[in-house]
Parts: sequence; structure tokens; C-alpha cells
Amino acid sequence: MQVYLPNEKKTVTPAEARKILAKHGTDLSIEDAKIMLELLYKLSKLSVSQVIKRALQRRNKHLAKNNQVNTASHCHA
Repeated sequence: MQVYLPNEKKTVTPAEARKILAKHGTDLSIEDAKIMLELLYKLSKLSVSQVIKRALQRRNKHLAKNNQVNTASHCHA
């Protein structure tokens, strides 16, 4: 099984985040923008990890179910 390794490249700079938020009426310091981006990156990584974990669990459950069906059909043959 391959392990998902997220790309660590962070494409939004604190200055860009600050500018985007300013367009929508939110004023942040560069330091606060850095903190906000770090939180968003951590939440994004967590979200992706959870999606992958659930997908693997569903796949494994499906494979186990198919294995049980195949085993049972070979016993009756």
C-alpha cells in the first residue's frame, strides 16, 4: 500500500492572504495571516488524511466481504 505524501509547497503567501481578506473587509497583520495560513494548511492536511483513511477502510471492507463470498462459494462447490 502506498502512503499519501502531501505536497508541502505552500502557494499562498501571508501577504497575498492579507490582500485577499482586505478585499472582503478583513484586516490582518502579516503575523496573523501567517498563523491563519498555518491553521488552514493543517486543517487541509487533516481533511485529506481523513478522506483517504475512509476510502481505504471502505475498500478494505469491500475486499474482505468479497473474500468471504469467494471463500464460501468454493466451500460449496
